[in-house]
Amino acid sequence: MKHVFFIFSILLTTSIGFSQVTAVAHEKSYIEVEGSADTLVVPDMIYLKIEIDERIDGKNKIAIEDQEEAMKKMLIAIGISLEDLSLSDANTDIVQVKWKKQVHSKSNYLLKLSSAKEVALVFEKLNEIKINNIYIEKVNHTKYNAIVKDIEIKAIKNAKQRADYLLHAIGETTGKSLIIRQNNSPYPYPVMRTLATPNTLQYNENGSSEINIERLDIQFSKIKISSNIYVKFEVK
Repeated sequence: MKHVFFIFSILLTTSIGFSQVTAVAHEKSYIEVEGSADTLVVPDMIYLKIEIDERIDGKNKIAIEDQEEAMKKMLIAIGISLEDLSLSDANTDIVQVKWKKQVHSKSNYLLKLSSAKEVALVFEKLNEIKINNIYIEKVNHTKYNAIVKDIEIKAIKNAKQRADYLLHAIGETTGKSLIIRQNNSPYPYPVMRTLATPNTLQYNENGSSEINIERLDIQFSKIKISSNIYVKFEVK
């Protein structure tokens, strides 16, 4: 019985060893590379967040509705379509100001613009009607999706080129792709840069500040759209 068990053990070990060798022998050679591509574009969709609060001017309370109407008239006057203005919140917020023991309301609006020049002009005109809570909410590009597709195509072609010249150096050629995986990081949004001089803010006869549009240079860094794609190629 011991002899039978010994012979069975030898046969089992030989079978396992043969299977391992066969697997290695049939494993195909491959090369792993990563292709990349990027481009820079100037944003042409700039969203301003405009906050309008009830405020006191002397003894008079200036309602949100009155300020909104003044804002709309100003936008029409400078050629901005009201279709690009919308409420960014579903409802008007009610704010309790404890130290003043009063309640006032505020509304947030979103205004879509297409250039830094328009942004600077809107900043100036809103300042003139005493609406000063203005922020850059987000930016984008009208052809963003098309640009992303183009960059991804360039990235995968770059991966193929890398595999080709690396394998050519050792006398091999690139086969079909075995694995393709995108390794993209989030696309960064540009940041507004306000290049101000000491004379950017001027003071009128009443002592209040006003923006000199000719001295306010608002610029945007470009959007960097990038793509990184990992590809595993068979080696012929």
